[in-house]
Amino acid sequence: MKNIFFITLMISTLFFMQSCSTEEESTATTTTTSQTMTDSAGATVSLDGTYTRKCEGSSSNYYKPQIVLSATNYTETWPAFSDSDCDNATYTNIVTATFAVGSATTTSGSDNSSKNDVAVTKIDIAIQSQTLTPKHADTVTSWNSAELYGFNDWAIDVAKTTWGLNDNGTTNATEVVGYKIYDIWYISGTSFQYGGGDVDTSKAYPTELNYSIFVKQ
Repeated sequence: MKNIFFITLMISTLFFMQSCSTEEESTATTTTTSQTMTDSAGATVSLDGTYTRKCEGSSSNYYKPQIVLSATNYTETWPAFSDSDCDNATYTNIVTATFAVGSATTTSGSDNSSKNDVAVTKIDIAIQSQTLTPKHADTVTSWNSAELYGFNDWAIDVAKTTWGLNDNGTTNATEVVGYKIYDIWYISGTSFQYGGGDVDTSKAYPTELNYSIFVKQ
């Protein structure tokens, strides 16, 4: 999902350079029905679960992303680490959203022909929030020095809401609650992939899959 990748990479660069509800009879209830989509074998599968990627990265920039899906709720966590074993945490970036399953489509446009004509499902995502949490003293020092997102009081394990802010602390008028991102998802067994490529996903669905694979736990 290009937009969330961009947010994460922007934060990494800065660091190392220096629910749907209804009301019935006055009682609020939350949608808890698991969402489904068609997998690579043509079967209808539940999306509920936790999906994790292996530790990956380079040059003291390592990540072990995780996606949790529950009903229509989407939480993507990008924990950042300074080592290749993903043991030494530096910060955590969490984006929460809601999602809706759309229609079937196929991939196209990849230089690797085997990656084209793959059956995928369109997904609409509405961003609800983003938070950043420093996990190391060096991160705190760096972020406070840079006044990242306009804050100079970052502290270890204390999250701050950054959605709706530019990295200098000014208001980002486009980052509103409900900001729409268009995506495609692919499931094969326990493997999960979302969209990749260079498409502006605030305007159009990706036509290719990101090569990184999440595994359902």
